[in-house]
Amino acid sequence: MVHCRLLLSPVPHGKVRNIDTSAAEKMEGVLGILTADDVPVQPPPGNPILTNNPHYVGDPILAVAAVDEKTAQDAIDAIEIDFETLPYTIDPLASLYPGGIDAREEGNVRDRREGSKTVKWTAKDFAAVGEDECPMGEAASEWSYGSLDNGFKKAALTLDESFITASNPHLSMEPRSALAYWENGKCFVHGSSQSHTFVLPGLARYIGIEPENLVFIAEFCGGGFGSKGGAYPSLAIPAFMSKKINRPVMMRISREEEYFIGSARCGFQGHVKIGFQNNGRITAVDLYVIQDNGAYSGFGDWNGAGGAASLVYTPEAMRFRGIPVYTNTPIRGAQRGPG
Repeated sequence: MVHCRLLLSPVPHGKVRNIDTSAAEKMEGVLGILTADDVPVQPPPGNPILTNNPHYVGDPILAVAAVDEKTAQDAIDAIEIDFETLPYTIDPLASLYPGGIDAREEGNVRDRREGSKTVKWTAKDFAAVGEDECPMGEAASEWSYGSLDNGFKKAALTLDESFITASNPHLSMEPRSALAYWENGKCFVHGSSQSHTFVLPGLARYIGIEPENLVFIAEFCGGGFGSKGGAYPSLAIPAFMSKKINRPVMMRISREEEYFIGSARCGFQGHVKIGFQNNGRITAVDLYVIQDNGAYSGFGDWNGAGGAASLVYTPEAMRFRGIPVYTNTPIRGAQRGPG
């Protein structure tokens, strides 16, 4: 068995112009280098396995395999990469402002039908609210039922507030370490996950093999909290490296790396207006959610917020509007309770 380490992007947005691995390849004990050119490209905005077009600090660029982790890390330190740095943004509202920076080349808003699109609000949208209020411009999705006007007229108490919910990393106790090897045409992968059978078809797609040619062993799970419910890209890296060098490959992920290649809950900025009767019955809800979608496909929390408000609080009338905006920050995904 050999070990591999990852080289993560030092820039929040850029393109790799050149990678010089000559010094690393000459080092004793170095067995192989895996780059984005060696793995399948994921259709944007899908989470990449490795990338020549990083969209956040910590995006995996390449992996190095060596006889031990120290040698692999020394080889990574010897690699020189020439980046073309690109503009970046970490605030959805800054991206929505007229002339604001798009976190991705194909647009700034996630669209599940089109992939991505560009949405810019007007300066008037931003000027219409106070300093501590959330602006509300064009939405990516909108639905409503009942009469909001009648609902708020019936209300004895109306709350009308802007809000923020944090984007918390999952910080799973067990990081995304994985081991892989090939035997008799099958790929064997030991990895950390919340599921076994649900992970297998997605991981097979990442590796580019049929599910029947993948043996996935997930004996323990140190917590996933939604982030390991399905296959994730880094799980495929040892498989590709093992196939390239014809050796079993162990990839151990550090706590720091888990912050980067792990996952986080989608953050919200938004505004809500709620009407209550004296008996506590909610007569109307008007909810707007701006989701920090991270750099890639993200998750549907913004839509889930509208559905949950409707189902849990059953207001007599409701309107939901929302928009998921890309930022040059780490991967977002589902975040749930223990396990």
